[in-house]
This record gives sequence, C-alpha cells and structure tokens, in this order.
Amino acid sequence: MKKLLLGAAACALVAGCATTGAPSKSSVVWPAEVVHLHGGKGTAYIVDTRSDAVTAELATAPGGALGTTTPNGKKVYVGSEAPGGTTVTVIDLDKRAVTARIPTGNRPKHPLASPDGRWVMVNHWGLDGGKLRVTFIDTATDSVGQVVELDIAGKPAPNAVTSMHNSWSYDSRYAFTLDRVDNTLAVIDTRDWSVRRIRTPSAPHYPVPSPDGRELWLVVEGKDRVTERPAALIYDLTQPGMPMVARVDMPLEGQDVLEGHHGNFTQDGRLFLMLNRGPGSNLAGTEVVAFDAATRKLAARATTKSTGIGHAYNTPDGRYAVITNYGNNVITILDARTLATVRDLTIGKGRMGHIAFTADGRYGYVSNAGDGNLYKIDMQTFEVVKEIRTGNAAGASQVLNVWTNVFEELPR
Repeated sequence: MKKLLLGAAACALVAGCATTGAPSKSSVVWPAEVVHLHGGKGTAYIVDTRSDAVTAELATAPGGALGTTTPNGKKVYVGSEAPGGTTVTVIDLDKRAVTARIPTGNRPKHPLASPDGRWVMVNHWGLDGGKLRVTFIDTATDSVGQVVELDIAGKPAPNAVTSMHNSWSYDSRYAFTLDRVDNTLAVIDTRDWSVRRIRTPSAPHYPVPSPDGRELWLVVEGKDRVTERPAALIYDLTQPGMPMVARVDMPLEGQDVLEGHHGNFTQDGRLFLMLNRGPGSNLAGTEVVAFDAATRKLAARATTKSTGIGHAYNTPDGRYAVITNYGNNVITILDARTLATVRDLTIGKGRMGHIAFTADGRYGYVSNAGDGNLYKIDMQTFEVVKEIRTGNAAGASQVLNVWTNVFEELPR
C-alpha cells in the first residue's frame, strides 16, 4: 500500500480524459436483492425482491449509511461515518455474509466502486493527522491499495462535514472527490495518483459526469440568493486542465430557504435535474429544476409536496423521477421530461430517503428514515403495496442494488 501526501496547492497538469460514456445496462449485473443500510443500528438487511423476504441481517458498523455495489453485482462496500468509525464492511451478496472489514481512516463516508470494478474509492468525514484522506480499496484482494492525503488550509469546526460524495470518470481514470473545508474539487488521476485541486465558490456537494463522459457537472450548495446561488459548475473533461466552461444557477422561485443538494442527468442524457434542500435542520426546500444539457438553459421547474428534497431518482425506463427527501414522509413522482407531478405518496412515519428499483422497473423499494423500514411501490399504479420490516427503528438510510456512479442515475 502506498500513501501520497499532497499539499493544498499541489496539482498535476491534467490532460484531457477519455470520453468513454456511461456503462450500459448490459455491461453491469443487476442483483435480484436490494440491500437496505441502517446506519443507526449498524445493520444491512438483504431483501430478495422475488419474495420480499429479508434473507439476511448483517452487522456493518454504526453510521453504516452509504455504500456501493460492484459492477459485477457480487459485493457491497459499506462505510461507517459515525464518530469513531474507521472501517469499510464488505458484503458478499452470493453468500449473504460479511467477508471483510477494512480499516480506511477516520469516519469513512461514501465508498464508491469504479466503473471497471477495480477500485472502491472511500472519502472520510474526519481528518487523519490533520489531512483529508481518500483511500482506494483493491477489490481483488479487499485490501487498501492506495491512500491519497490532502492538506487542509482551513480549520474545520467540530464534527464538521469535511467531505461529501464521490464519482468516477467513466473510463475509471479519474476519481472526483470533495474538500468542504477549503471548498475544492479534487481530481485524482489513478494512473499516477497525482491530484488537481479546483476551488469552488461555495461548498461543493455532488460531482456528476455527463453520460457521454465529456463534462463534469458539480453541484455547489450556494450562500445566498443574490451573490452566490446554488448552482452546477460545468467542467470540460476533454481539455487540458479541465476548465470550467459554464454554470447554471437555480431560480429559487418561492423558496424561503436555500441549499443545493444533489443533481443528476435523466436517463436519456438530455436534462440535468437539480434540487434545493434547505440548510441544516431547516429542511423546507421544494424546488426541482431541469436544465437542457446541450444549451444549458432552464427547461422546466417544479415545486413538490415533498420537503427538504435531496434526490431525483431515475426509473429504469427513464420516464419518471422519484423525489426523496430530508423533510417529510412524502415522495413526489415527476414526469422526467416535463417535471409535471404524476403522484404524491405519503409513506410511513419519517422522512423518505432513498429508492432502488427492480431491473424491469416494475417495483421500487423506498426507505423511511423515521420508522426504519422499506416500502414497496408498484411503479405502474404508483401505490404502496407492501411494508417490509428492515430495522423498525429510526436511522435507516440507503437502499441499493445495481452499481451506480451517482445515486440517482441507473445503467442506460
């Protein structure tokens, strides 16, 4: 295992990356199981979608809220973001068993498998020796293969969110991760482990490669509605230095609070969806906007009955976007092209966090963070057809099955 220490100003002159597009549905394995992560209980529940039976309850770690599936559908890697967490848990889906616990650093946040399945990148909420650590797990051996440590110029507040989410270029060369202490995008080149640091005007939250692999759209949270709105910053990955070539700002119509959260491309790649959540505990944001990916013009917007909205999950056929949240127990199902509301569903006893779909798109399994359980939705009738007890206690989080580069986009 090799460790690299990189100063805050250090960077490599990054040449343009390959323009390999997103993996197709035929190039990844879509498991028949969904895995519901429960960070509060430190448990992963495996549910067979053919019977809706819970086939395993596996101990992960406190704060095991987010994870990733490998492209071959064989393994799931789960972080441990709670204070004191240091390990990534490896689950073998065929065996329905934990097969490894890998120490990676202080509060592993969001493991993410590379498109080629070789690496799992892990960022961390805590600092290690005053540095922000990014660990790369070799999936062939389930051991740490590389560590990159980034110098931090600022001083994070106690229990501050020092990083957030990750993504990969589709050729698996570049790992995109975020430094929220100094507000920078970090681009790690896995060929030589050099790093480029790109400053952002507000806290970076979510890096999203375009489906053709040519651009990176980075959602930043914003500071106010006048001088620095929530936005997506657009970088050209085909040019040396990956310059920023455009930005698109959220309109924030009728929004009393602001904080840009996640963004994602629709399955056809034509639109980029971005959501306004609201900051801290003031989770009252309701605006979803769609920008034309080619013209970068505002194409549509919607106000949802779902509050504190964070994610716009694509359905496998690309027809709908399911809006999940941090505020209430309503999910809003939108037409993905027009953002017209198709259905609002009130579900369970707490906020609605994440959803995973069967490969045919017939059913979705959505998590309720308040009561801890899964709810099965018929995506033809848009009705809840079953509650599956997976935890039955507050603290539930991600539901996952097939490999994805970002939460909300599925193999195309």
